[in-house]
Amino acid sequence: MSRVRLALAVSLIGTAALTGCSSSSDEPDSTSGTNANKPVSSPAPKPITKDLTQADLTKAVLGDGETLPGYTVHGTKEVTDGEYCNRSDDDSVPKGWARGSDASYEYNGSTLNMADVHICLFDTAKDAHNSYVAWKGTEKSKEQSAKPPVGDESTLVINPGASEDSVYAYSRSGKVNIRVEVDGNTAGDPSGAQAMLSATLKRLQQLQDGKHPTVTAAEEKAAAEK
Repeated sequence: MSRVRLALAVSLIGTAALTGCSSSSDEPDSTSGTNANKPVSSPAPKPITKDLTQADLTKAVLGDGETLPGYTVHGTKEVTDGEYCNRSDDDSVPKGWARGSDASYEYNGSTLNMADVHICLFDTAKDAHNSYVAWKGTEKSKEQSAKPPVGDESTLVINPGASEDSVYAYSRSGKVNIRVEVDGNTAGDPSGAQAMLSATLKRLQQLQDGKHPTVTAAEEKAAAEK
């Protein structure tokens, strides 16, 4: 190869290398400048669209050591009957209901202040939405938006009905509805109920992806407090 051709080849290679470097530098550097100390947030869970099995729904329900400190499963995780996926004053099975799972939790060994988690799977997202709207009730003055949102739709109801120091949390993700009830010991603070709601949804997402559920409510609450 002549010296002229060799010089030209070297020049082209150098230009290509510079172009490759400049294109990668167009992306913001998350480890420099003002972004250096910002925590990296996890991606929002994808909507639940698969027909998860009964075993999957039961695995998604928080167990001992997976919920908030002080809470333990009261008895065992249960298979949910269809009427428990409807509003409290309607004992019919909601349209499109497929299956569900739930658990109750004692607080420090006592049944005076308990918590509950229900997961309900429907045939379609529309069926889940209709049931979600009925489930969360009509006490608009007691509703708060979950911050950050949990799933496609989420609502926190502070002291529903005539209760005091209780929080109910609701979420719909795709064709799954989740309800968390924390009775007493909240002082109107919804963070615990929201942490249980978020953890349950993320566990469902892990199962949908073929993974073992590992997310805990305590981890979600700690992350939200940072």
